[in-house]
Amino acid sequence: MNGAKWYHGPPTEDSSGAADKLRDVDMVRNLERRLERLVEGLAGKVFRGPLHPVELAARLVREADLALRDEPTGPVAPNVYVVHVHPSELGEGLLPEGLSTELAAYMEATANERGWRIEGPMTVHLELDDANPTGSVRCQTDFSRGPLEVWGFLIGSSNELALRHNRMSIGRGLDNDLTVDNPRVSRIHAYLWREAGSVWVADAGSSNGTMVDGHPILDPTALGQGSVVSFGSIPFTFRGA
Repeated sequence: MNGAKWYHGPPTEDSSGAADKLRDVDMVRNLERRLERLVEGLAGKVFRGPLHPVELAARLVREADLALRDEPTGPVAPNVYVVHVHPSELGEGLLPEGLSTELAAYMEATANERGWRIEGPMTVHLELDDANPTGSVRCQTDFSRGPLEVWGFLIGSSNELALRHNRMSIGRGLDNDLTVDNPRVSRIHAYLWREAGSVWVADAGSSNGTMVDGHPILDPTALGQGSVVSFGSIPFTFRGA
């Protein structure tokens, strides 16, 4: 990554990195809670083999981290995972019902928590593979474009922008994720994303600046429900879906 300030939500408050460390601790705690919910969601299933869903989830996160792609908007994570396991890893050689769905939901939550962009729906495919060595998990990842659910809106005076991707670019240029066709808006004006439980906006070095609730921003700034974010004085109200 190039170290651009919009890669991380909470701004660093001091040179010791205390704020960044606090952010990382909160992120780990949030993911631990999601892991607990993953196990609870599969509580009715019996895992008689040595492989546990928590181990699978941790492996998927590790694979995603290794495969991150650096784009101008920020880190992009794979959204397709194919996991090969030997049948004996599951005891009875059967895939527990709902495990793929639960793992996909966990990975999507992880992407949002860590501020990763994904290009399409998160999918996890579990494959029973006799050729896969016992005691190991083989994982393949891919980036696949596809429709994403709306998670928020920017509501202007004459238009409404639906927020679907994480890590979106906003500007006058047609190659942005969100286009604002106004001469006061720069070609690439700002970035907007979810990370660490909040929604963030950062100016991308625009000519006329970005404001949140009437205040010019210099660092990534959190948006609350009903916050007014202005791109070159063009206001939009943020609403979560």
